Amino acid sequence: GNSSNPGNSRKDPMIISAAWLADYVQVPTTTTRLVERLALAGLNHEATTPVGDDEAIELEVTSNRPDCLGHIGVAREVAVLLGRPLSIPDPRPLEAGPAADDVQVEIDSPEMCPFYSARVIRGVRVGPSPGWLVERLRTVGVASVNNVVDVTNYVMLESGQPLHAFDLARLRGGRIIVRRALPGEPFTAINHKTYSLDERMCVIADAEGPVALAGVMGGAESEITAETVDVLIESAQFAPLPVRAAARSLVLASGSSYRFERGPDPAMVDWSSRRAAALILELA
Repeated sequence: GNSSNPGNSRKDPMIISAAWLADYVQVPTTTTRLVERLALAGLNHEATTPVGDDEAIELEVTSNRPDCLGHIGVAREVAVLLGRPLSIPDPRPLEAGPAADDVQVEIDSPEMCPFYSARVIRGVRVGPSPGWLVERLRTVGVASVNNVVDVTNYVMLESGQPLHAFDLARLRGGRIIVRRALPGEPFTAINHKTYSLDERMCVIADAEGPVALAGVMGGAESEITAETVDVLIESAQFAPLPVRAAARSLVLASGSSYRFERGPDPAMVDWSSRRAAALILELA
């Protein structure tokens, strides 16, 4: 658990959108009844705030319930507690061929990353997200960036599985290498600050150097911009300890590191990749 870290209590808030939850399960008409039932599953209610036509329901999720760090996980609880059917989409984006034609993935440190998947989407048009997506993210306190980045955030908040989108053209040598960081290796994150890494941390590198800090934050050099045409979607499993080491020692916590430290559902890795690809094909 987190007891050794004074900066984090063992209980942390998860904000759920009532309208979003209703995509997967029929929810009670009053939030009061919903939160009473969720409390029985150990998801205590912190606050409910109206946001436009929606409601933001803040739940306290203990560190042993990473399954509830996504809307589908909470919907599963609601379905069980209320005896109602659970409806989860089964995204099947049309695939043109193997991504291996575009990029080679190597896992050098399987103890840090047991599984890594890459999907390539060609010919995207990066731009603003549609209103429904902006509103969904706004309800749960996430700012809209662009249609591609918003989809990765949306799917993380939906499934509990963090994702990352790279600009494929900016991955040097057409390679992704998942490896241990070198002592003192520099990495410039998407916040445009440069960090000095150490060998307790895991990086996603291209042929020349780190392009992401595994499970924590992407790099500035390969981030999605208005000029991006081809996208690589990462969906992977990262071991909790290297993620925690990086997030703590560099003071770089993120929604992604928060989930990887607790352990997302391995069954959602491929689902989330397919879901993100389907949404990007639809919106970008």
